[in-house]
Amino acid sequence: MSFLHADEDEQQSDDHDSTLGDNQSSLTTSLTPSVFDFRYENGRRYHAFSEKKYPVPNDEIEKDRLDLQHHAFQLTLDGKLYRAPIRDDIQHVLDVGTGTGIWAIEFSDLHPSAQVIGTDLSPIQPEVVPPNCSFLIDDCEEEWLFHHSFDFIHTRAMVAAIKDWPQFFGQAYDNLLPGGFLELQEISFPGMCMDTSLTPSTSPFLRWSALFIEAAAQIGVDATAPLRFGHKLREVGFVDVKLKIYRWPVGQWAKGDKEKSLGKFAHEDLMDWLSSGSLGLFTKVLGWSRERMELFLSEVRKEFKEHKERHFYGHV
Repeated sequence: MSFLHADEDEQQSDDHDSTLGDNQSSLTTSLTPSVFDFRYENGRRYHAFSEKKYPVPNDEIEKDRLDLQHHAFQLTLDGKLYRAPIRDDIQHVLDVGTGTGIWAIEFSDLHPSAQVIGTDLSPIQPEVVPPNCSFLIDDCEEEWLFHHSFDFIHTRAMVAAIKDWPQFFGQAYDNLLPGGFLELQEISFPGMCMDTSLTPSTSPFLRWSALFIEAAAQIGVDATAPLRFGHKLREVGFVDVKLKIYRWPVGQWAKGDKEKSLGKFAHEDLMDWLSSGSLGLFTKVLGWSRERMELFLSEVRKEFKEHKERHFYGHV
């Protein structure tokens, strides 16, 4: 799991603004009733727009998990929403993969000067939001069509959603104003353990992590990609690329009040993610039955409950 920040301070090409124009297609998908025709599988609800693009549910269970994960990221940053040195009177902000919209809403309250747009495949954001915050149903892997460029583009926990990171970085670069910032708060596999003698053959959690990477790769998702973002960001033109890696302990084994709180959040997040993140990949891609998957996940949960001496963690 990795956290990255990149900023861009070079002038963009003269033809950049021509890609913005007045095209409304990317800005009107939220008005289409079909985006609410959710798909249901194995008792979970999934997005309808760009159907099956993202193999993770969007139901109430997942919404609660995303909000909990938000607090974990915020705790990691000592209560902050971002690390980029943006100015206080920032004007245009884009939150890609906004999920429940919690980051965009809190950013809007913190920066009333900003017009904040949150995009996502799922219309699961609240209706009552700050006046400077809005949401669009959009696929970030398709062409970006906005009326203006942005001072700040933010995204978080999109490792299972984006297949072509170089394309994503290129579009972000093209849609940033000169001197703008891109910040990626990402999660990277595999899961880790302080006891390096444990392997996927002896630890259910480490086996689950390896299987997740394997299944994701079969649909074109590289779950290990975030740790290698730096080179790809520079290739598309970003400068002053900064990388900061944090460690999330899973469980309350780490020392210190902050680490213990973070470990509690990370553990709860993982327990919900085991089902949300595995259901589509293990049954659809690996060909497992629902029963086999649930039995295996119970072994993973049991490991955390009965082997507290196994100090698992992830990179964020």
